[in-house]
This record gives sequence, C-alpha cells and structure tokens, in this order.
Amino acid sequence: MDYLRHDLRDALDEVNPEVVQTSGATTARKASVAGIACSKCKSLPAPGCKLRYCGRCKARPYCSRECAKADWSVHTRVCDSMRRAHDEALAGHEARGGRGQNLNQKKRETLSWFVAVPGLSNEVELLAWKHRDESPLILVSSTNPSDTEGSDVRVVMIPRSIWDEDPRFLDTYSETSREHLRDIFDDPSCCLNTQFVRTDSMQYSEGILPTRETTIRHFRDDLVRSAEIVEALTATTRAEDLVNAFAWLERVFRRDKVVETLKHIRHRATTMHGSITPDGSVPVSSRALNNEVAYMMFNCLCLEFSVRLIGLRSAVHLNGREGVVRGLDPKSIERWNISMDDGTYVSVRAVNFEHI
Repeated sequence: MDYLRHDLRDALDEVNPEVVQTSGATTARKASVAGIACSKCKSLPAPGCKLRYCGRCKARPYCSRECAKADWSVHTRVCDSMRRAHDEALAGHEARGGRGQNLNQKKRETLSWFVAVPGLSNEVELLAWKHRDESPLILVSSTNPSDTEGSDVRVVMIPRSIWDEDPRFLDTYSETSREHLRDIFDDPSCCLNTQFVRTDSMQYSEGILPTRETTIRHFRDDLVRSAEIVEALTATTRAEDLVNAFAWLERVFRRDKVVETLKHIRHRATTMHGSITPDGSVPVSSRALNNEVAYMMFNCLCLEFSVRLIGLRSAVHLNGREGVVRGLDPKSIERWNISMDDGTYVSVRAVNFEHI
C-alpha cells in the first residue's frame, strides 16, 4: 500500500491565497463531492429545499424524482450493496447514540470537512491516477475534526490485491464494504481512466467506530494534465513542455493573475537563468527554470513539491537527501528553501534539486 503522511499546514506556508482560490474547485463541484448535490444533474437543492434519497438504499441523493429515474439504469448496479452498507452504517451510528435520521447529515459533514482541507482533494486524486491500473481504494482518514487545516490527515492507497483478496482487510472493514467495492469496480461502466473510489473516515470520538463514506469521484482533466506537464518539465528540457506549462497556467489563473505570473517567470528567466525573453514569448527551457515553473504549478494546487538534492559542491554530504520545497529564500532570490526529511532547512539553487 502507498502511504502518505503530510503536514499540510507546512505545505501551505508559501501558497498565494488568490492562486488557490482561482485554481480550486467551484462551489458546485465541492457540493457534489461532499454529497450535497444531485447525483445525476449535480445541481444544488433550491433554497429551502432538501435532497431526496433513493428509496431502496437511502444513500444516493437526488434533487427530483426525474433525476432519480434517469439515473436508475446506472444506480441499479450498486443499489443493493449501497443499501447493505447504509444499513450497516446506520446500525453503527445508532449504537454510538446517534439518531437514525441524522446519519446522512453526519456523512455530509464528514465529506465537507475533508473537502475543505486545502490541497487534499488534489493530492488524493493524483495518487488515484498514478495507481489507477491497480483498481485502488483511496482511504482518507483523520482523528481530529477540530483541526480544520488537516495536519493529521492520512492518505492510503489500497490496491485491489489487498481490498479484494487479503483477509487482513476484513480486520478493519466488513465483508459488506468489500462487496460494495466489487460491485463498483466490476460494473461494466466503471472506467479506471475516468473515475476512482475514495473512502473518507473521521474518528469523532476516541473508542467509537469512525464515520465512513465511500464515494465514486471523477478525474479532472486539468489536474491530471498538470501532473503530466510537471513530470515532463522535470525530466527533460524540451521547449514544448514549457509551452504546455504556460498554457496550463493561462487556463487555471484569472486573466489579471496570469499576466502577473507569466511576467514573473519571464523576469526570473532573464535575471536568474540568462534567458532573454521578450514579452509574450516563452523562455528558453533549462533545468533550473523548469524546476521553478513545475514548483509554481504544484504550489497553486496546494501540493507539496518533493525533491532530491543533487550537484552540490560545497555541501556534498547533502546530495541524495530528500525534502520539500517551501518557497524562495527571503535572504536570496536565487535560492529556494528546502525542508529536509529530518526537519532541518537548507537553501539551494533550483538547478540543485530534482523532483521526485
């Protein structure tokens, strides 16, 4: 299993709030992810109105009978397993002292909490994309609902070879959960290149079972494209990769912000990397400049940019060490601060790290 443990508070030290806002999900998409929008048309309920739930599984939300009917040909394949999972969750909820009619509200609160953690949805989605051929379940968990920055969030990739075959999976999850996952992944309409499965789990109180909700999510083209561009930027110095990066930035930033950002990149290309870049053109690609642009792309998505130090001459002992870029060194605009794996910080030029 792939296991990620990130201090998301540290990861956000250098994030520009405007960039995060413009590159983040829309309100409608966040509502859909959090299970408070219609499963068919993705619309929000009208003011004063509530979503309805499938009468059989009592778990899939709809805005109207028309949407429920239109979605039935798809939903029918997983309705039975969703009903069993809902009944199991309901029994656990009531055993913890909860009221039965509040179960779906508790699940929505749980999903909304995870959606609000900056960068988390992007991190999870890219992990799922990386391992999509393994039919993974992405488990996202926390034991501290009061920590809205998500500093204790854990993300685990569980491949099908584990959740479908390993008996140890049943030490934590029920056979009903396993059957529900099989229904999802064995459905002929399931496409691993367009969707993934995620379980959000919140431990609200010590000593009681967590509240869990499993949902099907869809990959976003721009996010997947960002990972592909970053991988290309940091592997080679082809001109077309920097062109693609500029095009991506133009799509995700507001018009006024993208002008400022591209101007900044061109300025650094000229002053820091010796590339004379006229306005409106893309700079000459170099390893250092590519690293900086790749970092900017991940930074605007609230994603950590993990690196390995290379080519250091005065600190040879640091070569091969790994860390995370935390932004420009305020004492030197040529250098970047790297938070090392042992908690220390070093300041290096962009040419002296490689993305991992």
